[in-house]
Amino acid sequence: MDVQELLRLADGLVFTKTGKHLDDRQQAVVRGTWQGKRYSEISQEVHCTERHVRNIASKLWKILSKILDEDVNKSNLNSTMERYEISKISNSGYFNLVHKGNINVCTEASHPPTTPQNSPPTQTPTEDDTQEKLRLDLRDAPEFKTFYNYPNSPLTALENSIAHQNCRLLTITGMAGTGKSAIARNLIPQIQTQFDRIIWLSLRTSPPLETALKTLIQFLSNPHPPNPPLPRGGEERVVPTNTDVQLSILIEYLRDNRCLIILDDVQQILSSGQLAGNYKPGYENYGTLFKLIGEIPHNSCLILNSWEPPSDIITFTDDNSAVRLLQLTGLGETAKEILREKGLLDEETWPELTNLYQGNPLWLKLVAQTINNLFSGRVSQYLSYQPVFLGDELTPIFQQHYQRLSEIEKQAISQLSNEIEPVSFTQWMAKCQGSEGELCKAIQSLARRGMIEKLSGETETVFTIPPVLKQYVKMVQEES
Repeated sequence: MDVQELLRLADGLVFTKTGKHLDDRQQAVVRGTWQGKRYSEISQEVHCTERHVRNIASKLWKILSKILDEDVNKSNLNSTMERYEISKISNSGYFNLVHKGNINVCTEASHPPTTPQNSPPTQTPTEDDTQEKLRLDLRDAPEFKTFYNYPNSPLTALENSIAHQNCRLLTITGMAGTGKSAIARNLIPQIQTQFDRIIWLSLRTSPPLETALKTLIQFLSNPHPPNPPLPRGGEERVVPTNTDVQLSILIEYLRDNRCLIILDDVQQILSSGQLAGNYKPGYENYGTLFKLIGEIPHNSCLILNSWEPPSDIITFTDDNSAVRLLQLTGLGETAKEILREKGLLDEETWPELTNLYQGNPLWLKLVAQTINNLFSGRVSQYLSYQPVFLGDELTPIFQQHYQRLSEIEKQAISQLSNEIEPVSFTQWMAKCQGSEGELCKAIQSLARRGMIEKLSGETETVFTIPPVLKQYVKMVQEES
């Protein structure tokens, strides 16, 4: 049986069982097995870790074992599939035609053929059992909570970017409560078999780059972490303090291993009072880290969760599939799950409530508490009050975002909050003070923060502000 026949037969069996054809990596496992290659060699061909190839192979052997009702593994795949092919032909009343030199000889299918002398060498069955255990450090990660998937399945898109498009740098942005951390946390179980090491590191305390790199290097470089693990910063092994040296060491680890790093709360190293994405003084070298990981080829992936994207991320996310930017907005129709779980009434008014709070999961949960406490769950009664009641829970969230704005952004968003209908770029600019260039940058910055919405008008793009955020900005205007 040649490799094409083996692939055809395996594909047909798997499709019959699962309804899916062999994907590229499954085909590579079958082809490499026929060629007598080690899993490490196959992993290099398909650009993933040996561990991931072993996982693919193990699942494939289990599927074939169930179909053929006998144990299938790397060492016996060829002979097992040949016996099945012969058995299939024999059961249909035909003979197997075997080619020996230039002579065609008919042989009885009831005699299983021996493995040809020129067949490739096989590996011992124990090779499947030598897989190194995945190393995880999720001490900074949030707990698993109910996950509400977004329209167009962003979770599936993220998994595809990392697993199949070799994304090296992925930035997830959105206002507080949009679910950035929840998406990243729920992504890990779906892709963890593809990685050797996974670490979640929060930047909520604004650690200097040197400190963050030390933590990452200590985790990635230690093949056998202590049990129980040492506190972060414990001297598991000496790490140079020079950031250039640390960056060089980190990149080498990311090349030699398949690592997933999640940096959460990235906005904490970015400045307030300036346009979106500028670093705090002393934190500019984080930009060097992001640039190196995005531009230098390696086998790993870095995920950034932030209210806004670092400014230098924007410069190399154009057509580069290795660098991606995902901005979360709202749940849309999926928001009904939250409102139903909270026991709210008047379902016909839920779309209006969802639109009012931009489909933000956290905001909807908070307002649902208010509606239950004050109006016994009656959404229509809550919506009858104008302006809407922000509550003590939501106001601090909007305040945090508003305080990060530059003065020109505050001026621009204040003007927009006074408009009843969405306005065009020209209309907006005409009502604001300042140069056209400054206002253009301010509008672009507000869009990156997710604080304004762009809509397609009949002849031009128009801008508006989420209703609940508009209410907060008006409240600030009244107080000032």
